[in-house]
Amino acid sequence: MKTLIVAIVATCCFSLAHADSVTMPFSLPWMNAANSPATYSSADHADGVFVVENYFLGCPYCNDNASNVNDLAGKYLNQPRVQVLDVGVDTDDSDYAEWISDHTPNHPVLNDGNMTLTGQLGTSGYPSTYVIDCKGNVVYSHSGEWDSGDESKIAQAIDAQLALPCSAH
Repeated sequence: MKTLIVAIVATCCFSLAHADSVTMPFSLPWMNAANSPATYSSADHADGVFVVENYFLGCPYCNDNASNVNDLAGKYLNQPRVQVLDVGVDTDDSDYAEWISDHTPNHPVLNDGNMTLTGQLGTSGYPSTYVIDCKGNVVYSHSGEWDSGDESKIAQAIDAQLALPCSAH
């Protein structure tokens, strides 16, 4: 039993390596869109700075981190270039309804059950957070639940990208 608990904690919390970039644009099913099912496309935000929070619905650390992601999204609510995205890896669309109801995200919740974006990012632990520039370069990554200084580090990475026009990347 002790070994099983250690294995579960290791799977939930830690990530070993991340990719340096992702293929742009990416499109994923949008689980909390007004007219679901819909598709979220990064192409609709060509000069975007993307914050991707990879998670799975049953991960306790991911669920604990949901309010932090909401706070970050709220901070950039009036900055259309910043796209904060919850990207889940659960395959069943119907499973997201309860999670969305429980966490009331103020930003897009996307389904990456096919591991399209998640695989490109090299995510191997949850939650994992990435800041991706408009060209698909991963400019910041963090594995595990955020501590008191992590939101500030993520915001610094976002703000550094906002200071640059997309063509400068």
